[in-house]
Amino acid sequence: MSKKFDCIVVGAGPAGSMAAKTLAKNNLKVLLLEKHPEIGVPLCCAEAISCSGLSNFVSPDPEWICARIHKLLLVSPSNESLSLHHPQAGFVLNRRIFDKRLAEKASSLGASVKLSSCVVGLLRSKREEGFCGVKVLEAGEEKEYGAKVIIGADGVESLVARWAGIDTTRGLRQIDSCAQYLLRGVKVEPDRMEFYLGESLAPGGYAWVFPKGANTANVGLAVTPDKTSKKAKDLLDQFVKKRFSDFQIAELTMGGVPCYQRKQRLVEKNVLLVGDAGRLVDSLSGAGIANALLSGKIAGEVVSQFIKQKRRSFSFLKGYEERFLKEKGRELRFYSYCRAVFLKMTDKDFDEVTCFLKGYWGDQTVTAIQPIDLIKTIIRSNPRLLRLLKYLVW
Repeated sequence: MSKKFDCIVVGAGPAGSMAAKTLAKNNLKVLLLEKHPEIGVPLCCAEAISCSGLSNFVSPDPEWICARIHKLLLVSPSNESLSLHHPQAGFVLNRRIFDKRLAEKASSLGASVKLSSCVVGLLRSKREEGFCGVKVLEAGEEKEYGAKVIIGADGVESLVARWAGIDTTRGLRQIDSCAQYLLRGVKVEPDRMEFYLGESLAPGGYAWVFPKGANTANVGLAVTPDKTSKKAKDLLDQFVKKRFSDFQIAELTMGGVPCYQRKQRLVEKNVLLVGDAGRLVDSLSGAGIANALLSGKIAGEVVSQFIKQKRRSFSFLKGYEERFLKEKGRELRFYSYCRAVFLKMTDKDFDEVTCFLKGYWGDQTVTAIQPIDLIKTIIRSNPRLLRLLKYLVW
């Protein structure tokens, strides 16, 4: 294998593989590095994505779709419940297969993919600004690979960001601590997602039940550390015992989900951050797969132009950040505002919002939900929520 590439992508999750796929499709010489011996393992994701969030980038494949979601259930602290029929709500993926297939597609287009390759540092260019490659640990041996551009797709704990000098740290109010079980032998509706709210149930967060077929489900819970000293796993254990009479724990996943920050940089010289590495996450729900795919695609397109047009100024690469924020910035900023209000809501607020939504939708089938318009309507409906708008500056 050659030691020099047009672009090196660090991390073979959805963002990294989408970037590598886009680069390879544009006939660039790209190296995709994954530190684990198997792509898609370990998993740290609830695996849900909207229909448009997936189909905008890839055609849904039964091989890696565990469930097609047509219904939603929201349960308030006092057990007020909202049942919604939404034929095009989304999918629950098998991320282990999905991630592998996406990386395989990049490889089939010409990308070089290396597993068990842990990036341990960036190489600084001696002749010009920026970085000229990466240092990689493979089978106990340190190697170096050169590149004109580096894309950091190394997730929540991104070291590429730190080495490039981009601050992605978050405070206790700007990160969720999550725990999730893969449960077998559980009774769940195969096409319904469930969401549960409550200050004692999941302080600053919520619990979820996402079906995965064959009496199997991802059951998880997220909390905001600034709101509680309790561990997410302990609260999850309580929720599981309350929600299910019979279950078998197949897997446990734990991790953190960072919030989007309105002034987060995504580019430093010739280093670009995509997906969770760039904190491109919905701050209200924690969803990030669709943003990972989008950011990887845009980054791949901009880097392809940079290389093909033989640009010398790294300022051209800022076009990635500008394009992504033009498309998703307003939405991500809005969700970060909503999170500030959500963290101040009480059980009474959650009950009132659930009751409002029951009256708002009634028994009708919902074919599309516009989240920003809906949230604005909810806030305007409740005088207390309007008063909470003062917490938007943080």
